[in-house]
Amino acid sequence: MPESVMNHIREGAGNPPIVFVHGYLCELDNWRHQVDRFKSTNTVLACDLRGLGKTPLGDGEMSIEQMGQDVADLIVAHDLSNAVLVGHSMGCRVIMEACRRARGRVGGLVLVDGSRGGQNRSPDQAKFDKQIADIGYRAFVEALFEGMFFDEQPDWKDAALASVFAVLEEIGKPLYRNLIAWDAEQLDTALGEIDVPVLILQSTYMNLERKRQMLSANQTSPYQDLIAERLTDVRSVTIPAGHFTMIEKPVETNDEIARFVSGLSV
Repeated sequence: MPESVMNHIREGAGNPPIVFVHGYLCELDNWRHQVDRFKSTNTVLACDLRGLGKTPLGDGEMSIEQMGQDVADLIVAHDLSNAVLVGHSMGCRVIMEACRRARGRVGGLVLVDGSRGGQNRSPDQAKFDKQIADIGYRAFVEALFEGMFFDEQPDWKDAALASVFAVLEEIGKPLYRNLIAWDAEQLDTALGEIDVPVLILQSTYMNLERKRQMLSANQTSPYQDLIAERLTDVRSVTIPAGHFTMIEKPVETNDEIARFVSGLSV
């Protein structure tokens, strides 16, 4: 997708550049606290992935691979080097894919509350399809996102969910099926190709019933453990919060990103 078509913002100046990538059915405004913090010291980009926010669907498919290529194209279009890619949830997958496709231009990855949503493509997609058939797409999305919030109901929740529910089923359903496929078939390969430092910021985990649970400060999630086992240059931090760590705990999130960025050679 051409850089001129992909809705994005670029603010600030300074190295290393930081690129923020949102999650499933979300938009770049999820990163407002991070853009405000880092634009005074770094070149900062945040984008709407294809079919989401203000970016059109375009001709490509709604897949992690295509979205990763779009982010890689954005990095090249802005001639970024040693870029730090920060992804939330589904965005963790997208930035891993972008790292594979913009090799030599990425200096680090920050994974914010990621998870593994698929182990075996066909049966896991079949479970998803049955759930949609049983309760409908809208009810699935409502349950998925309501499960991302715990005791506190933030004042920004309704506005955030309004944009989520505005995404058409024709976009959201195939994207979730492709997310499952990427986890099952590409995650292990992608981890094997990561050759840059990685920071994990984790707030929640998925239990055996695929229900999201908040981590305590001394806990780690299976996702954290997987990444830590597979990579050598990785730091893992637990920040107890709901799924939208960067909005619910912006100070803690920003401080950890700043610490990570300051430790990179540019």
